[in-house]
Amino acid sequence: MQEPGASGTDGGTRKTDLDVRAHHKKVQIRWAVASDPATPPETLEAMATDPSRTVRRALAARTDAPGKVLRALAQDPDLKTRQTLVKNPSCPSDVLINMVEDPHWSVRWSVPEHPAADAEARRAICRSADEVLRGLLAEQDGLDGKTNSVLAADPSPNVRARLAAHTDAPDILATLITDATPKVRAGATENPITTTNQHRLLSNDKSATVRKAAVTSEKLPHDELHRLAHDRSVDVRWYLALWPTTPETVLRVLSEDPHPDVVAQAQARLGENT
Repeated sequence: MQEPGASGTDGGTRKTDLDVRAHHKKVQIRWAVASDPATPPETLEAMATDPSRTVRRALAARTDAPGKVLRALAQDPDLKTRQTLVKNPSCPSDVLINMVEDPHWSVRWSVPEHPAADAEARRAICRSADEVLRGLLAEQDGLDGKTNSVLAADPSPNVRARLAAHTDAPDILATLITDATPKVRAGATENPITTTNQHRLLSNDKSATVRKAAVTSEKLPHDELHRLAHDRSVDVRWYLALWPTTPETVLRVLSEDPHPDVVAQAQARLGENT
């Protein structure tokens, strides 16, 4: 009997040989069949319930596996099999939708970045009770308008903050800059598409949390930095003294601050520059 992958016999004989080996008592033989590019789809489908997780993992990794096999493996009790499946670039959208509710976080959290995660898969993620999963979706590039809108209204400030930091949609960013939660507005300071005028707006925010984030964005013009050197919040002034890109002229203002902690930090930074 020839080994899987060997040449010689006609197609019918080869198929029969693979079918026989697919039921061999040795796991290594069945694994070889599951990995063999010549194994026909119907044989692969029969192997989706193989008692060996090693065999099922080999099936889950196949980019040419039939959809029926991948759908069966989405419910596999072996975590490694499901992890392998969700990393398979050929895993179809309907399988990914099922995996949004997978009992293990490592599987769920791999869905947003999958190349086959289409609009329907994104909707399923938006409906998920897993806040981290929704936040991971919010960090993805090129989200469609509907997904962006749903995430912008997400009940979790953490999700909205991640969207504010990563969205490439200017209208969504503009909405999130006016969000009622400071953490969300602070997230907008991290976004590369935030404009200079928007950074100015954020540096004048009523929340010290947002103003501190504006300082660390390193996108503020010098006149805003000079103004923040007199900010009413000690924390904002201390962060300004701490931050490595704060210009020396601003540090000199801070070195005469009424709070000793700000003075000490500013003088330490000035000492580093001499």
